[in-house]
Amino acid sequence: MVTHKQNKVTAQALRLLGLTLFLTVWLPSVSSSAATLYVSDTTVEANLRTGIHRENRIIALLRPGTQLTLVQEENGWAKVTLADGRTGWILKRYLSERPPWRVTAQKLATENEQLRAQVANIKGGHQDLLQKNKELQKQMDLQQRELKKVSRDYEELKNSSTNYLNLKMAYENLQKGARQSNAKLDKLEKAYGKLKTSTGIRWFLSGAGVLLLGWLLGSSVARLRRRRSSDYYKL
Repeated sequence: MVTHKQNKVTAQALRLLGLTLFLTVWLPSVSSSAATLYVSDTTVEANLRTGIHRENRIIALLRPGTQLTLVQEENGWAKVTLADGRTGWILKRYLSERPPWRVTAQKLATENEQLRAQVANIKGGHQDLLQKNKELQKQMDLQQRELKKVSRDYEELKNSSTNYLNLKMAYENLQKGARQSNAKLDKLEKAYGKLKTSTGIRWFLSGAGVLLLGWLLGSSVARLRRRRSSDYYKL
């Protein structure tokens, strides 16, 4: 008879055998769990079902390029999780470890168009900057010309002011010299007046002296003639 102890040993052995078989079947699927997969472009849409049979309900229709997280594999099916948290089964032949080339090409084409748009915007902005730069350059050139003109006018004004001051100083000196000359002329005129007066007096006195001398001479000659006449008659 089989004892209780033997039955216990047999039960433990069966449990160990079952655990070994379970681990042998389950570990391969565990090793591939949490892998990132993509719906390939071998189909237009892939069905995500609640189970591994075609009779199971369809949860979602997945387009190529949809990113999935692998949870488990079984009989050509894969249990996956969507980005929104939904979980279901999909045929493995519709899965790929890389994004589909068509999706990648579309993504690259979209990015290329975006880059082209950015480049166009940059070029447009560059043209605007060039135009603004030209306008600023024109304004700067105009300001430079105005500055040169103002500088010339300032130099001319400064030179004119210097000339004006020099002329004013020369005019004041001339006025001063003229006043001094006028003063000297006044002195000369006064001296000349005095000299003329004294000369006139001298000429008057000289004339009067000549007349007096002439009168005296005349008187003397007349007396002499009278004496001679009287002496003539006496003879």
